[in-house]
Amino acid sequence: MEGSLGLTLRGIAYAQIGDLELARTSLERAISLTDEPLTRARARAALVEIALSTGDPLLAARAAKESVDELARLGDARNAAMQRLVLARAEVLLGRLGEARRVVEDVMATALAPDLHASALLAQAEICIRAIATSDARDALSRARRALEGAPNHLLARALVALEQELSRPVARMLRGGVLHDADLFAIEEVSRGGFLLVDACRRLVMGGQLKRPLARRPVLFALLLVLGRAWPASVPRDELVARAFDVRRVNASHRARLRVEIGRLRKVMAGLAAEPIATPDGYTLSSTREVAVLLPPSDDEVARVALLLGDGASWSAQGLAEHAGVSKRTAQRALGALVASGGAIRTGNGKGVRYTRPGTPIASRMLLLGLVPQT
Repeated sequence: MEGSLGLTLRGIAYAQIGDLELARTSLERAISLTDEPLTRARARAALVEIALSTGDPLLAARAAKESVDELARLGDARNAAMQRLVLARAEVLLGRLGEARRVVEDVMATALAPDLHASALLAQAEICIRAIATSDARDALSRARRALEGAPNHLLARALVALEQELSRPVARMLRGGVLHDADLFAIEEVSRGGFLLVDACRRLVMGGQLKRPLARRPVLFALLLVLGRAWPASVPRDELVARAFDVRRVNASHRARLRVEIGRLRKVMAGLAAEPIATPDGYTLSSTREVAVLLPPSDDEVARVALLLGDGASWSAQGLAEHAGVSKRTAQRALGALVASGGAIRTGNGKGVRYTRPGTPIASRMLLLGLVPQT
């Protein structure tokens, strides 16, 4: 029978090539076959990261903290640092970028081997991407590449190249000045710096200056804002606004009355953004002191809209995706089914615990688990 160390290494190898189910099975067997504390701790650390790739990031964050303490107590400083980067990844997926940044900075403040330093910089790059600081992400990736010059690591180098390529790959469409064109992360960074009012139909929010207003849970208000943003600076007739925001074919007086109420609510939501919907003789226009830019999914197809959200590497429920994509839960489930069938998404869990993720996301186990391989 294969020993616990062999099973641990096999589990790590499976994780590195993306077969997380076989990885989990091998690692769990390794734990059951040994009482050696360090081997068990390393196998558990690997399981933590696999859990992060396929489950709840909040639970994974708690498990990562426990794993950090266990590895540090056993004197495995290298893998304790690796687990701190797993914790940082969990914080990113939870949207706690400040906490993720602090964790990575703490890791980088210690003496690190070249591959671990590069891994920390890769984590830093993803945090920058989430903060829409694409130029800073590119700089972090360049520093990571330099860190590996004296100690090549081909698997990690491929991860750096893959993320660097994503920076300049078109991920959405941008409407500016009446012209629609493809937009990469650098273009999105440009319009997010504060000089524009950004109506973001990918994440369903509006940004202006340093302020951000999420509207994923207020679909009618966002629908109104999106119609006004796409028409800016022109006015949109009232009946057209009603038909597109309320999804009705025949507009009546009650719809027009509701429109006035919803416009008032939208005006309150946008307070402080130096922009608001104002009435015109025939309808409403979006008045803004900044140029208005509208960020749109790469296509109007529901599958593309859902795939774009999965691209952040988080583990999503169908309901959560439906809310953020602005579609019904049934539509989201249909799109997710198509993505799973094509290999564009992974489905995990059962019942209410079903979650969906994109395969091969940055800072996944195939990169960080390198630290768990014994050094020779």
